[in-house]
Amino acid sequence: MSGAAPTNTSAGLKRLNDAVLRPGDIVLTTTAAAVSKAIRVATGSDVSHAMLCVEDRSVIDATGEGVQARNTQRLFFEDECSIHVLRLRDGISGAQLAAVRTYMRGHIGTQYSTKEAMLTVLGGARQWSKKQFCSRLVAQAFASAGIRLVGDPNFCSPANLKDSPLLAAVPNATVPVTAEEAAWWEGNENVPQRMRDAINAVLDGARAKNPGIQTFDDLHRHLVSHPEHDDSFCRLLETSGYLSLWKIERDKNPWQYDFALMSTAPAGQIEAYCWSVFENEDGGPNRYVVNRGGYLLFSRQYDLQFFHVMAALYEQLAALHRQRVDVAAKWLEANGHLARPGPSHLTPHTPEWFAALEQWDPPKAMMTRKIIELTGRTDVCSICGDDPASDYRLEEEHRPAGGADTLRLCEDCVRIRRASGEPFTVLS
Repeated sequence: MSGAAPTNTSAGLKRLNDAVLRPGDIVLTTTAAAVSKAIRVATGSDVSHAMLCVEDRSVIDATGEGVQARNTQRLFFEDECSIHVLRLRDGISGAQLAAVRTYMRGHIGTQYSTKEAMLTVLGGARQWSKKQFCSRLVAQAFASAGIRLVGDPNFCSPANLKDSPLLAAVPNATVPVTAEEAAWWEGNENVPQRMRDAINAVLDGARAKNPGIQTFDDLHRHLVSHPEHDDSFCRLLETSGYLSLWKIERDKNPWQYDFALMSTAPAGQIEAYCWSVFENEDGGPNRYVVNRGGYLLFSRQYDLQFFHVMAALYEQLAALHRQRVDVAAKWLEANGHLARPGPSHLTPHTPEWFAALEQWDPPKAMMTRKIIELTGRTDVCSICGDDPASDYRLEEEHRPAGGADTLRLCEDCVRIRRASGEPFTVLS
């Protein structure tokens, strides 16, 4: 409904217990603010706000800032404020969780609707819009996965979510915030806030051209219909800082990308971080890889600079993500917590190979499928369709940050790709 989680760092605070919080969990909270009290009174409940956990230490909610992601470690609540973490009684499948996450992330940047939030409490005739408020966002996300938590996902309150028979309470949902922890976060740069500000700057600038734009998907559709706005939308990416936030995050936490630096940190803290990296990897396709593939396809179809820039950004983000995963795995292996299997390489032209390539480079996947269709054979070159062709792989340090690192190539294509700086070796 209303009321972002407080961020004041005084005594008598608690925060969410990341040790028990799982992706797909619903977090219901309140604050001491007057608006939150009014909502609690109107709904006869002890909660006034709803969030959804999308990955380790990350929730998405709808507040006056719009729909945005937040770091749970920065969300501090006064001791007297109610907090409930709810989870589906019968569990959630991988496909359902992926759908819920996709819905939540797809609505990042959507504007907040105070009017519709209040209509939920007041009742009466209601027509819902593309704007969001907290409990609607959560209920609609689950509805998109075929899970109807409440009678009307479009108009529901946090109290309605709390009373859903499909949900059960998660115990030990909070832990106390120490004075040292509060002071550390108070003095630490808030990169998530900078990301929220950058997203809103881009979308607010786009809304000056089209007030109907709510999300980046809306922006994409507008740009395809109005390519004359390509330059101005690219300037929004630059001036908002959207394209350079990854540098701030990398420079803030260099140990996440460097095994030597990671090895100098306290082992207990690092182990928890490394395992969280792996747990997040189990949540379906990497969103950086998926977004890179989508923007690459857009850039090939429409040849607009905005799509080229965003494809390059997500390629960089995918590479950084892979680096974090590799460093975390190396640390766990070095400290006896993980036995990493040897590298595995997908056989070209198999269903698994196409599935990986379609995420990373949809145009290349479509081209290879067309070649196989025209030749009527799968043993031909992935690039030109010639035969004979053999299976090759990229050397480890040159493998892409996502997708398949193998190709079926004829001798001519091997020579061309090696000359362009791609060191392919025979796949054994």
